[in-house]
Amino acid sequence: MRTAVPKLSFATGGDFISDTRREVELYLRSRRTRLHGRIQLYAKTFVALAISIASWTMLIVVRPGLWGGLASLAGLVIGAILTGFCVQHDANHGAYFRSRRFNHLMGWTADALLGFSSYAWRVKHNVAHHTYTNVDGYDDDISQTPFMRLAPMQAPRWWYRLQHIYVWPLYSVMVLRMQTGADIAALVRGRIGNSPMHPPRRWDLVGLVAGKAIFVCWAIVVPLLVYPWWVVAAGYVGFTMATSLVTATTFQLAHCVEEAGFASAEELTANKRIWAVHEVETTVDFCPRNAFLTWVLGGLNYQIEHHLFPRVAHTHYPQIAEIVRRNAAKHGVRYTAQPSLRAALRSHQRHLRALGRMGVPAEIEMG
Repeated sequence: MRTAVPKLSFATGGDFISDTRREVELYLRSRRTRLHGRIQLYAKTFVALAISIASWTMLIVVRPGLWGGLASLAGLVIGAILTGFCVQHDANHGAYFRSRRFNHLMGWTADALLGFSSYAWRVKHNVAHHTYTNVDGYDDDISQTPFMRLAPMQAPRWWYRLQHIYVWPLYSVMVLRMQTGADIAALVRGRIGNSPMHPPRRWDLVGLVAGKAIFVCWAIVVPLLVYPWWVVAAGYVGFTMATSLVTATTFQLAHCVEEAGFASAEELTANKRIWAVHEVETTVDFCPRNAFLTWVLGGLNYQIEHHLFPRVAHTHYPQIAEIVRRNAAKHGVRYTAQPSLRAALRSHQRHLRALGRMGVPAEIEMG
């Protein structure tokens, strides 16, 4: 029998989010501003899909040599990263169109082009992660035991002492896990973290099955008609490992670093927090001045702004960040932005190393 899971809640409102939301709404009130953001979003979608289609066509129809094939495979990786960060992510958050149906349709690119279920993603990411950011047991993104320890309240294990080293190969198989067993396991459990996930019905079920079939067809079946099996296997593994490493690292740099806060269910029950403040203090921006990185990552280096305004297109995040930062300083809310990618990576590495050693008995040398 499944044990009952306590439902956590946050306090809503507060001067910080009220002032911030008011200024953001004023910024978005301009039709020209909204139109400019939409044009940028749709142009990025065209680029992402064009790169993916052109690269796949080169591999299957043109069949270039070794170096051309590697270049085309790299194009597929770039197209997948752009699709994941700039297309399906906005769409599955409801930030792409006004229509929920059209957003789900565009979000279906996750199923057909990336191989994981958009239906499961909306529960895992939109509900479990965005509602309970860095809350142990509720945010599935930080619940990776027994492989790694990402939050200080999680139990120590002796092998975590090396997690800052072996974590990178684990990051490289994240997408492969999502494409194969993670979605099915979540459906069987009926939950992700402590967030319930109901079995998909009607169009959700059709989308899940058809999307997986389309992905397997273009990524595996059709290439097997053109190349030897070992070439297809090597290309597929390389494709998924590269996209996994970039995807996992991007999200970890925003939440699993020294500057990010963490909480347990007991702490939130004893001391109810204001949700908007909790989101800002458990999340970190990185490389906010790097326009190229912002373009490639779909604005996800502005994670604070994304968590506060997930239904706003990511093309507006750089402007919204100035508003959030100013109001955070005004209301005494801790706002953190790493100045560079190197600084963010080093902070993540130190966080993993510190948690790996925390709580593990030290060896005493007798002499």
